[in-house]
Amino acid sequence: MYKSFELRNFRCFRQLKVDNLERINLIAGMSNIGKTAFLEAVFIHCGAYSL
Repeated sequence: MYKSFELRNFRCFRQLKVDNLERINLIAGMSNIGKTAFLEAVFIHCGAYSL
């Protein structure tokens, strides 16, 4: 389980740090602000593309 997550130079983010992540988190916002990019970064970081 992630407690925090930090992105640097990934898609639309120069730098983003999200603290206080819990077991269930809600990611919401207006269109075109990076919600999907954030989820992609977590997906890649957790080893989804590893063989």
